[in-house]
Amino acid sequence: MNLRDLAYAVSLAVDGHFRRAAERCNVSQPTLSAQVAKLEDELGVQLFERGPRGATPTLGGRAILEQASVVLDEVERLREIARAAHDPLVGPFQLGVIPTAGPYLMPRLLPLLQANWPALKLHLREDRTDALIERLRAGALDAAILSLPIEAEDLRTEPLMEESMMLALPADHALASTLRIRHQDLADAPVMLLEDGHCLRDQTMAFCRSTGLGARSDIQAASLETLRQMVMAGIGLALVPALATEPPFGLGPMAVYRRFETPEPRRTLVLAWRRSFPRGDALRGLAKALAEALSETAP
Repeated sequence: MNLRDLAYAVSLAVDGHFRRAAERCNVSQPTLSAQVAKLEDELGVQLFERGPRGATPTLGGRAILEQASVVLDEVERLREIARAAHDPLVGPFQLGVIPTAGPYLMPRLLPLLQANWPALKLHLREDRTDALIERLRAGALDAAILSLPIEAEDLRTEPLMEESMMLALPADHALASTLRIRHQDLADAPVMLLEDGHCLRDQTMAFCRSTGLGARSDIQAASLETLRQMVMAGIGLALVPALATEPPFGLGPMAVYRRFETPEPRRTLVLAWRRSFPRGDALRGLAKALAEALSETAP
C-alpha cells in the first residue's frame, strides 16, 4: 500500500469514472484501474462496484475511502506546513466557483491574484454548490467561491462581496421604464427559475416567498446566460446578480435590468475552505484582501 494508490482510489470515488479519475491523476486508465485493483487485493475488500457507467464505492469501501482521504489530507498538511514556512500561498491552488458568479467575478479577481500572488498557480473549476462542497470535503479543491447560505459546519467562510439581485425584463416590457421595481408590480408576472442545484434558484424562490411573488417552475434554464436569452425572447422575467448586468455582460437592446425597492434581494459571495486546511490563516487574509479590492469596483 502506498500514498499513490490511495490517491487513485480517492480520485475514483470523487469522479465515479475511471477515465476522469485517470485524467485527474495524470496516468493512463489501465494504470489507475490496475493500482486500484491491487489496493483492493491488499486490503481484501472490494472498494468499488464496476459498471458500464463508472464505479461506485461499495458499502464496505466507503469507510476505507473516507479514511484514505483523511490520510492524504494529513500528508498534504505536512507538505503545506513545510511550504508555508517559506510562503503560505505558493504552488498549485485548486479553486472552485459557482457558475452564476464565475464568468462575472473572476475577470475582476484574476488580475489581483496574478499581481499580488504571482507564485500561486491557480486551477479553476466551475460547478454547482453541492458538487463544489463535496470536492472541498474530498480534498479535490483547496477553496471555493460560494453564495450564502451554506449548511456545512466543517467549512470556514470569509465574505468577499455582497451584491444586489436585479430584475431582468424584456426591453419592451411595461416596467422597462421604471427605475425601481415595486414588489406589487410583479404580482401577475411570475419569475423564471434556474434548474435544481443552482443556489440562485433557491435565492430567487426565497425572495418570491418573502414578497408574495410567483415563481414560474414550468420553464427552467440550465444556466444564467440561457435564462437571460429567455428573458430577451419575451418568455418571462428573471432575477440576476448585479455583476452579470455589468459590461460586457448584459449588453444588447433586447433586455433591461432594474433594481427593486426595499427590501431589495441581495446575495453574499464568500470564500470557503475546510476547517482542517493547513493554510486557513493565509486564505482568510487572501479573502480579506480580495474583498477590499472588490469593494472598490462592486456594482
